[in-house]
Amino acid sequence: MVDLKDLSVDAGEATDTASQVFQREGILIARNLLPADVVRTIADFLRDAVAEIDKTVRRYGFSLQDADASERLTALMDDPVAEISAQDRHMFLGHFPLEVRLAEPLRAIPRFLNTHPLLFDLLSTRRLYAHMPPTARYVLPRCSLARVPLHQDISYNRHMGDFCVVWVPLVPIDLACGGMAAYVRTHRAPEMVAEDKAAADGWLAPIDSALADGAQRIVLAPLEPGDVVVMGRRTMHESMPNSSNRMRLSCDFRFFGERSHSAKHYFDIAANTVVAPASAR
Repeated sequence: MVDLKDLSVDAGEATDTASQVFQREGILIARNLLPADVVRTIADFLRDAVAEIDKTVRRYGFSLQDADASERLTALMDDPVAEISAQDRHMFLGHFPLEVRLAEPLRAIPRFLNTHPLLFDLLSTRRLYAHMPPTARYVLPRCSLARVPLHQDISYNRHMGDFCVVWVPLVPIDLACGGMAAYVRTHRAPEMVAEDKAAADGWLAPIDSALADGAQRIVLAPLEPGDVVVMGRRTMHESMPNSSNRMRLSCDFRFFGERSHSAKHYFDIAANTVVAPASAR
C-alpha cells in the first residue's frame, strides 16, 4: 500500500529522488517548494477576487459571507427557473473568471518553478512553458457543489503534447477541507473519456472508478501552503468536497518542455511572453 509519505519529497532533496517517485507513481508531492511570500500574495489576490464574485452573488439575494451561503448557492443552481448567465454559473461552480486567471500575480508560480530544477528534471527539458490560462478555484465552506469529477487532464488538454499537472493549495488542506484524491500508478493508463462534449456544469463525463483497474485511491491530505502536487497527464484524480468551516483556494498549471507543443496560448516563462497560437497571429 502506498501512503502520502511514499509520494512526498522535501524541496531540499535531490531531484533524482523526486523523478523516481514521479515516474513510479505518477503523483509527486514536493513539500515546502514554493516561497511563503509567493503563496501568500496569490492567496490574498484570490480572496480579493472572491469579494468581487460576492458582488455578483448579492444580485441574487444573498452573500457568500452568509452562514448558509453554500446551501443557498446550491439551491440557486438547482432551481430550473432561475435566470443565471453562463458566466455567473461558471463562477458559482468555483471557477475564477478569465481576467483573474490571466492576471499577473498567478504568474509568480511559473516564474519560481522556472528557477528550480524540479520540473526540468521531471519533463527532461531545458526550457519550460505553461499553458495559459492557468486554473484557479475557490470552494466555499461546507460545499460540495464545486467538486470536480474523476478525470484525466489529457481529456481537457488534447491540444497539448506531453505535459505535467501542477496543483497548488493556497490554504492548509486536511481531510475536512478536502483537496484531491488520486489513483496511484494510473499515469500510463489509456485515455478513458473518448468524447469531448462537456455537461452543463462544464465537466466531461466522469470516469468510472472501476476503470482504474484496482489502482489504489489516495487522498492527498494533509498539505500545507508551499507544497505542490505534480501529476502525469493521464493520472486519474478528482476533487473532494469541503466539509470544513474554511474556504479552500487553489490554482493549477499545465507545464511542458521544448520537445512538446501546444496549439493554444502558452507562457514562455524564460522570455516572459505569452505566445499566441499560429492561427491567431
